[in-house]
Amino acid sequence: MKLNLEIEIDWIDEERGIDEIVKNEIISGITSRIESKISEQVTKKVNDMIDNRIVEIIDQKTSDVFNDFINRPVTLTDSYGSKMRVYDKMEDLIKERFDNFLIQPVDEKGNAVNSSSYGSKFKRLEFVIDKQMKDMADKFTNDAVKKVSEEIKSHIKEGLTTKLGAELMSVLKVNEMLKLETK
Repeated sequence: MKLNLEIEIDWIDEERGIDEIVKNEIISGITSRIESKISEQVTKKVNDMIDNRIVEIIDQKTSDVFNDFINRPVTLTDSYGSKMRVYDKMEDLIKERFDNFLIQPVDEKGNAVNSSSYGSKFKRLEFVIDKQMKDMADKFTNDAVKKVSEEIKSHIKEGLTTKLGAELMSVLKVNEMLKLETK
């Protein structure tokens, strides 16, 4: 910790000496520094506590609003205002809509179709599972083909290098030049 002190001595009282004035000024300076440091720390802690409390309150209020929304009854009406369906909780409506979404008929591209339309039809859940399986199979197949192709290329290269090396040595008559025995 660095401590800078400024002392203003305008006058020295006859009854008090310079030592006493300097001592009082040093004590006063140190005290004010400590007070400001403590004030900053207390302010920071209080602000942190307030922030945490505000977040807790917001979380609780959000949870309460959501629970009220999800647990309230829902009534679906037609365009004339007649009741078509009543749900005890919004959660029941959401579940039913999600289930209907999963079993909705779709075409081969995944677009929703009427049950009376022509062409190939799948349930959305079957379409999603089938598409995921096809994507995984394609990836696996592509990876396997790449790996096998690389291995075949490697073996061909090794074979050609060996074969061409032997043929080239024969054509250039390297064995005769080096006076090596031929097999």
